[in-house]
Amino acid sequence: MLDLFADEAPWQEPLAAGAIILRRQALSQSSELLAAIDQVAALSPFRQMVTPGGYTMSVAMTNCGPLGWSTDLHGYCYTPRDPLTGNAWPSMPDVFLNLAREAASLAGYADFSPDACLINRYLPGAKLSLHQDKDEATLNAP
Repeated sequence: MLDLFADEAPWQEPLAAGAIILRRQALSQSSELLAAIDQVAALSPFRQMVTPGGYTMSVAMTNCGPLGWSTDLHGYCYTPRDPLTGNAWPSMPDVFLNLAREAASLAGYADFSPDACLINRYLPGAKLSLHQDKDEATLNAP
């Protein structure tokens, strides 16, 4: 099993075509990333969404960018507006955009431009079960 938090090389490890582990890729930007998360959460607070099955997720979430991932009793979707505030999701901070583009390029997606950024907050005891997101309209981007 791969150790995502290994403290020694290799820092990059290919999994399959278009998929790569990028250990420590964001470490040098951690302060800027945390500050950007605080700015996003000030506009669209973290919340625990309810799944189509009626379960409240233990992971708290927010989004930024033109679209945000959401769920309710009707299903999962990407939406341009935060259902909690009714406002557009906050703009994606440059530090997020640059990190996403850099990581995508290393995985072979040189022209990637992110349109959504889901931010999960795991407090002690929170968990997200093993799952696959396979309901995307296209599968040609990371």
